[in-house]
Amino acid sequence: MDKSHPNHKWWTLVTVALGLLMVVLDGNVVNLAIPKILQDFGATLSQMQWVNNAYLLTFAIFLITFGRLGDEMGRKKLFITGMVVFLAGSLMAGLAGNTTQLIIFRILQGFGGAAMMPATLSLISATFEKKERGIAMGVWGGVAGLSIALGPIIGGFLTESGLGHGLNTLLHVTQFWRYVFYINLPIGIAAIVMAFLVIQESRDSEATHKYDIPGIILSAVTIFCLTYGFIQGPSYGWWKPSAPFMVAGHSLQIGSLSVIPGFFALAVIFGALLIWWERRVKVDPLVDIKLFSNRNFWVGNIGAAVLSFGMMGSFFLLPLFLESILGYSPKHTGMSLLPLAITMMIAAPLAGKISDRIGAKWGVTVGMLLMSVGVFMLAHFHLDTTTANLIWPYIVTGLGMGFAMAPITNITLLDIPPDEVGGASGVLSTARQIGSVMGIAILGAYLQSVMPAKIEANVNAIAGLPTAAKTAIVQMAKSGEFTQESADPVKLQGIVAKVLVADSGQPATAPTAAQIAQMQKLGAEISVAGRQGFVDAVNETLKISMFIALLGALVSLLFHNRRPDKDAEHNEPGIAV
Repeated sequence: MDKSHPNHKWWTLVTVALGLLMVVLDGNVVNLAIPKILQDFGATLSQMQWVNNAYLLTFAIFLITFGRLGDEMGRKKLFITGMVVFLAGSLMAGLAGNTTQLIIFRILQGFGGAAMMPATLSLISATFEKKERGIAMGVWGGVAGLSIALGPIIGGFLTESGLGHGLNTLLHVTQFWRYVFYINLPIGIAAIVMAFLVIQESRDSEATHKYDIPGIILSAVTIFCLTYGFIQGPSYGWWKPSAPFMVAGHSLQIGSLSVIPGFFALAVIFGALLIWWERRVKVDPLVDIKLFSNRNFWVGNIGAAVLSFGMMGSFFLLPLFLESILGYSPKHTGMSLLPLAITMMIAAPLAGKISDRIGAKWGVTVGMLLMSVGVFMLAHFHLDTTTANLIWPYIVTGLGMGFAMAPITNITLLDIPPDEVGGASGVLSTARQIGSVMGIAILGAYLQSVMPAKIEANVNAIAGLPTAAKTAIVQMAKSGEFTQESADPVKLQGIVAKVLVADSGQPATAPTAAQIAQMQKLGAEISVAGRQGFVDAVNETLKISMFIALLGALVSLLFHNRRPDKDAEHNEPGIAV
């Protein structure tokens, strides 16, 4: 294809969108496969957590570094290199023979993804003039939102059914979870071929460069400590230790504190050292601190983190409710999320086009407000909630997310000099990633903390239920064992039966008809009360996500509004070769 043709920029957008689709999808699609991987490998739950955490940590740590490297070595070159590494990691993850191998190959995927993600944004900024950048960023936002929503859908289908009996037999794949990695291969190969054909190379216009090694190390340590703290907070305890932190077979503890506050303290210390060092670097700093003198840049990074917090927190809670309480299968859960995915896909390009005309500030504000309204509508789940009940809340939430995602990216990077756009994209992508990790970790921890109390309150209201049975149910909730399966009334009758026998002081004998009726009644009531407690906890947690979206709307009011089409005649072409 002729790269000088005016349509090459749209083919460039298609190419980077394919790369974005893989990277974002891979952060979500694996979740549905975790139980099957655990079963096939006979792995521990902590090992399975690291299948995801290894990817997330690697991805977050190197976003800024690779974003800046793209400015220096060439964005097209880094995009293709990242794609090759990501595909190699995907192939080997699909072929992994044990958990250790899988974790190592997920790290390789994280490296590739960290190279690609900032390059997708910087290539768009370098290829499109400011007057068209809104619609381009809208497509980017639509693909990103679609990838997030499609994760459970694709993961559920592939894990349960693979590619169908015929293809499964032809490919000799019997463990269908491997497809969640193999699916990247055809998409990635197509993107690499297109990248060679249509993307024009762009880089910092300086002839020579120096690599800011201290900056790279300090940023990596800072982001590792911060991200690791949020990821592992629920496991080790946010303040008091809930599990031992092992290093080389030895338990590490800071007095009576969990290690998590220590990781956050290290993040602050190394973050301060990073800022101090970057202020001193005169030539090619990893992070140009002067970027933060641009109000739209620093407001946009805060807004992007807040948006990702609310989005990923919500996407974490929805499948949890649908599968744990309503008993949906992964496939059913994914299908029920389709209205949300489709709405986001339509809204994001539309929001980008509108922002080109009226400026991105109001698109972000309206999007955040719509998102908060949609999440508030979702925060009214009931035990008899149906898929039909969720359609309008999904549509409103999807509109909000779609309208906010694209304009916030555009306005954040709009005034960044072409030579700095890769590093700036890396910072923005890092802010998004940290916001996502925070949303999942903090809202997940909040859900776990309020759920036992909600279940206890509902169980305590059951008339005639022995105290010992109440205690046993609350303990199940605290240990995280109260799920759709364990809330089965028949299983709960067994708990009641044991308590009644113990209270009677008599040896276990065949229960009378009256006792059987009592146990059935109490078992059913416990099931309803416990599941209702779970629902109450999810609803309360979703309201936290709603308030986060409202905070994002307030933050967005700090933007300086820009209307790129008004100044288009003053804009230079976006390519800096």
